[in-house]
Amino acid sequence: MTEQKVMGRTIFSSFILAGAVILAAAFLAPGAGQSSDVDCNSAYGINTCSVENKTR
Repeated sequence: MTEQKVMGRTIFSSFILAGAVILAAAFLAPGAGQSSDVDCNSAYGINTCSVENKTR
């Protein structure tokens, strides 16, 4: 019975840690790879400046 409790705590802790990592990445990703232009942001692999230039 105690082995199940320990395993349950380990799995629960792993899910909490994974959630924290995902949330941290979600907050950090929009600023990653940000260009010097204020309006342009290449986060998530999309360069908004090049997309805007093509649609004009």
